[in-house]
Amino acid sequence: MEWKVVIANTGEDSITIIDFKNDYEIKEISFISLLDKAKGVDICLDKQPIGPWDIALDKEKNKIYLANAYNNSISKIDINKMNIESILAVGKFPSTIKIYDGFIFVLNEDSNSISIVDKKSFNLIGNISVGDKPEDMEMYNFSKKIFIANGNGHSVDIIDLENNKKEKLILSNNPIRLCLEKEYMYILSHSNESFSEHSNISIVRLDNLSIVKSLDIEGVCNNMLKLREKDILFLTSLQDGHLYKVDLKANKIIKKIYLEGMPNKIFWDGNKSLLITNTSKNTLTIFNIFNNKVIKNIKVGSEPNGLILIK
Repeated sequence: MEWKVVIANTGEDSITIIDFKNDYEIKEISFISLLDKAKGVDICLDKQPIGPWDIALDKEKNKIYLANAYNNSISKIDINKMNIESILAVGKFPSTIKIYDGFIFVLNEDSNSISIVDKKSFNLIGNISVGDKPEDMEMYNFSKKIFIANGNGHSVDIIDLENNKKEKLILSNNPIRLCLEKEYMYILSHSNESFSEHSNISIVRLDNLSIVKSLDIEGVCNNMLKLREKDILFLTSLQDGHLYKVDLKANKIIKKIYLEGMPNKIFWDGNKSLLITNTSKNTLTIFNIFNNKVIKNIKVGSEPNGLILIK
């Protein structure tokens, strides 16, 4: 399975698979239909809807893992056979899922915790407490650390897996998204002011946790992506339906593109295209980063959320 996008549709408990090499052929698969054909699998679901929210890929094993926010579970799916292999209960409202060093890390927003799952056995082996309302989690491969944006805690937790230590970076705003690249962390935050129409981008050195740049921008943004090796950020806004292109050297928004609806998660294909899920339009937008134009809008399932690209 190559050059296919897999999208978690939160609103209708399904996944959409789009084949980029076959004229954007679309296949939508109901989670319930996968459950119906799952034989010999220990499946315990305490409630529906399921709410697939985020998705992670283990390409080596041809598996995808879904974080199911509404029924507090994660599911393991064979991407070639499209079979559910197992479902595991985790914390409350799992919203971010990452695979790292033989383990699956699940961020639970309403439990203020991270669930740690052994990838091979698919058993829960531990939980880590984090700050209030954690909204994002990134892994830093160079030092075996986890970074967590505490959305109500004015802070980023830093968990050192190798040395079993925890640090906390205190911020003046509430962080909601993180990007890590080389020696820097990029933080998207919301202002503490109740009626503020601004977001903040902070750049932090990872070696000493000092803030080297802080940039306030107009607009309430909800997701962020940094182009690798470039001083460009893309931000989406559920509030005003725009995609923002920010030049970090110029310290300003250099392009504001109206996408309509509620653009949400962003994925870069590593070349010319951004893939953006639109929660209210139920579409995947393919956007050209060089000419700043929409290439295509593709209809997908209800409330598309997390996505991955298999290539």
